[in-house]
Amino acid sequence: MKTDAAHAPPRSVARLGTSLLFGGVVLLILRAIEAADGISGLPRFWYTNDTMWWAVAIGSVAAGTWCLAPQENRALLRWKPSRSGIRFQHLVIYTRAGCHLCDEALHVLQQYQRWLPLPTEVDIDHHPDLVGKYDRCVPVVLCDGKVRFKGRVEPVLLQRLIEGTPPA
Repeated sequence: MKTDAAHAPPRSVARLGTSLLFGGVVLLILRAIEAADGISGLPRFWYTNDTMWWAVAIGSVAAGTWCLAPQENRALLRWKPSRSGIRFQHLVIYTRAGCHLCDEALHVLQQYQRWLPLPTEVDIDHHPDLVGKYDRCVPVVLCDGKVRFKGRVEPVLLQRLIEGTPPA
């Protein structure tokens, strides 16, 4: 999955996540070596509670991974509509080859695929009438024939659209 600056965690959170992940991996390796062969010369507190050290190592790896996850994925994990089910009968996205906003829009729609039908992607460059209509505003997302997004698919607005539409 591609992560760019707009979706990356803040620098301080990224540093914390990297430190937690690295520290957890090192602890796991040390605990595994100590369990297999034993390591001499370690401080006394290392041997007092074996289960605690395994839990700290695994927790550190999990927390580091969570900190390094893109912001949008964390928000999506917390958000769920009040009613489950697919919204809309048809979802069409008008795109153009080489359009980074189109790729971004498809990515956002993919994250909400539990509540949306599979999008039909239409390249406007193959349809002269669509070029005249949507030349400078791709991507354009139509839900059941109604234009809902032009230029960018905002996750918060998509969440509101999903929440406000009854399941099909």
